[in-house]
Amino acid sequence: MTTQSDIKTQLFWTTAQLSERWHITPMTLRRWRKAGKIQAHHLGRGIRFSLADIEKIETESRA
Repeated sequence: MTTQSDIKTQLFWTTAQLSERWHITPMTLRRWRKAGKIQAHHLGRGIRFSLADIEKIETESRA
């Protein structure tokens, strides 16, 4: 089982994890990914978002 502290240190986040962090729906993340607003990585059969990209977007949105 993954704990909250484990999630914070992961290098790659799932759509569900990131949508929960940002308080948006998974569908919104899919739309942003297809529109090129956020970069996603294909790892195996899944889609993941890198923590570096997530933090960069969060920093830019605060500015």
